[in-house]
Amino acid sequence: MAVTTTPRTPTRPGVSARLGVYVHFPFCVTKCTYCAFVTRSYDADGAARYLAALETELHHFPETCATVPLEFATFQADTLYFGGGTPSRMTPAQLERLLMACRAAFDFAPDTEITLEVNPGDAEPERLEACRNLGINRLSLGVQSFFDRDLALTGRDHNTHVARQAVHAARRAGFDNLSLDLIAGLPGQTLTDWRTNLLEALALEPEHLSLYLLEVKEGTTLARQLAAGRLPLLDDDLAAEMYLLTLELLGEAGFEAYEISNFARAGYHARHNLKYWLDLPYAAFGVGAHGYDGVERYWNTDRLEDYFTAVDSRRHAVVARTRRTPHERWHEALMLGLRLDEGVDPGRLQSGYGVDLWRDYAAAVQELQSAGLLTVTDERLRLTPRGRLLSNEVFVAFS
Repeated sequence: MAVTTTPRTPTRPGVSARLGVYVHFPFCVTKCTYCAFVTRSYDADGAARYLAALETELHHFPETCATVPLEFATFQADTLYFGGGTPSRMTPAQLERLLMACRAAFDFAPDTEITLEVNPGDAEPERLEACRNLGINRLSLGVQSFFDRDLALTGRDHNTHVARQAVHAARRAGFDNLSLDLIAGLPGQTLTDWRTNLLEALALEPEHLSLYLLEVKEGTTLARQLAAGRLPLLDDDLAAEMYLLTLELLGEAGFEAYEISNFARAGYHARHNLKYWLDLPYAAFGVGAHGYDGVERYWNTDRLEDYFTAVDSRRHAVVARTRRTPHERWHEALMLGLRLDEGVDPGRLQSGYGVDLWRDYAAAVQELQSAGLLTVTDERLRLTPRGRLLSNEVFVAFS
């Protein structure tokens, strides 16, 4: 079932007509120790009930847009992202129904990027072939590490052999756009371990790599383990070495470091995620999902039972929205844009948000340049490699 549609005219000038659509599936077989996302333990009945609610939310989106309010109901979409949780737990039949509900709610461009997050343990050949036949054209595989001890430590339900087999199965199913996730800075991980992870990933020849430094989120099992002293804390100097090694090895392999944590071969940037970094609109569905219409950000309830109740009663689950000032929107666009290798054009930000960086932040720019954290070339601001390591310090300077 390929996603093809006819473009419509955007309802509001000045905002890209090409928006993203995000659909959240919260169910997982196991809970990773580091995970702070909205997830629930998987059960077939609960998942079926949830998918029915998602269909309802999507079906009524055009009419609830005016109520919420959101302003992009008639925009054409060119990315669709199924995240979680573990959306690969859906059966092909369930995924087909969900795709049909998405198509009914939105116009999708013929070249729409459709991404499915996949747990390697779910990557059976028959399932992947069915997904490809449904029009899924990009997979994001949650490998996380090529060391079984790391996978066991973090509660993953696959091993490294299964991860490699998942990549091979995806290729046989016809996928030519694969992204692998890896986590740097896991407890006990050495620089040599990280080099091995990178080399193992490169050997599988993916088109895209998402390489995240471990973040310890309050309330997670990992946070409790670290607080109790049962696991070693990540050393900041080691984290810096890991990142610099990443830039070196992936650069030599032909990957573009197009975003702080994301690397791709030419032509394979994650188009959906770029919407987040470029301040472009995206609609979001499911429990705990966050969306943005170009002006307002909104989010659904993160409590599953409340989500069911809300969708049953009012056909949407939005619990809050916020409209930021032009300066707040400028600051957010600057911070997100600086995460990208291409950096930001202050003139474009000024015309879009009304804030003059050269006038209001000249001293901050000069100080960051002197510290080797920021460069200004061709009228664009970019983070240096050292600036990427210390990006939070850069962002604070513009607050």
